[in-house]
Amino acid sequence: MPRRSNQDGTVSSYTTQSGETRYRVAYWVERPDGDSVRRFRRGFATERDALNALVEVQVDIRRGVHVDETRETFNAYAEKYLDSLRVRPTTLAGYRKHFRVHVLPSSVGRSPIADITKDQLNRFYRQLEQTGRKDRGHIGESLGAATVRHVHVLISQVLQHALEDGLIRFNPAKRASPPTKLEAAPPEMTTWSAEDARLFLDWSESSGDYLWLAWLTLLGTGMRRGEILGLRWKDLDLDNNVITIARAMSYVKEAGSRPVIDFRATKSGRVRNVDIDARLAEAFRAKHEMLRAVSPEHARGEHLIFCNRYGEPHNPTQFSRQWRERVAKAVEAHPDLDALHLHELRHTHATLLLRAGVHPKIVSERLGHADIQTTLNTYSHAVKTLQRGAADLVGALLAPAGLEQPV
Repeated sequence: MPRRSNQDGTVSSYTTQSGETRYRVAYWVERPDGDSVRRFRRGFATERDALNALVEVQVDIRRGVHVDETRETFNAYAEKYLDSLRVRPTTLAGYRKHFRVHVLPSSVGRSPIADITKDQLNRFYRQLEQTGRKDRGHIGESLGAATVRHVHVLISQVLQHALEDGLIRFNPAKRASPPTKLEAAPPEMTTWSAEDARLFLDWSESSGDYLWLAWLTLLGTGMRRGEILGLRWKDLDLDNNVITIARAMSYVKEAGSRPVIDFRATKSGRVRNVDIDARLAEAFRAKHEMLRAVSPEHARGEHLIFCNRYGEPHNPTQFSRQWRERVAKAVEAHPDLDALHLHELRHTHATLLLRAGVHPKIVSERLGHADIQTTLNTYSHAVKTLQRGAADLVGALLAPAGLEQPV
């Protein structure tokens, strides 16, 4: 039987399990051994899309640049891709969670990589936005735009890697329409005033909260969660009231495995020294003296300052949960108090300093930002007050002699 020409191809329709009509293309490609094999691509929403795809294939075949696309599923290829990544363990754990929870059980995950289309991805993203939550107590509820965008980024990375491996002709995720950056942007930052911060700290201390010192440290230094959970007694210089922030906790917990706790360099990769006030230094001294009296092993230099009740490292997720519980109780007692997220204590620290006139360079150093521009961009709302003060100051300097100007 004569071999069919490479330029031959067909478009046909089929019905999915959900009853939708989709289109597929069939065409012939020549293998290296000289024989021909029939290939299929499916999932096109319209006959026009399928015809356009077939024309593109035929043009590539004539030019000799056709890619004989893989039949490997997205799930199978993604597993290998994730195993090959060299990123921070917490970053990899986040990728694996999104893959396991959202992509693995989906039609996108089960599809051959070469069959995935932008329309299929768009339907998947819309489904996630409407009913994508999988966490206990919220199954079937809408998934946040930021999470859907994270899933899209992961899918796009996997498909881009497949493209670079020569397994597909183009990356359909580049043509898809996930939630925009604006839609996925975090909610507006909330911070406390100095009065609100004092009110919460007074409530926490008077209620006997064993984590009172942790909240005071976060507000007094602007540390990140991982940094405070990695802090050791040897990192304190209480003679000079200085904390050395040299590392951060990495806590990775994947389904079906024990948590892996490690201590790595800070986010910026640099060690920084942060001055602390006399009250915070005295609180550290008091805790250290108490531990030396009742539990000396927990007062040694290498031991963590902030650990759970059993002297073991905190689970960061539980640490944040404890914060939410504390602030919720504080709001019950003081209804005018805003319920901040834990990370917003860092924002509160920076905002209080900037509004008090502290130079942004100093604030940047305390926060461990890579550069001062990061600080200025993140806290532009607080920097506006510096502009007001500068305008008043230059006005006073340029005022005619004898004319009083408010400062």
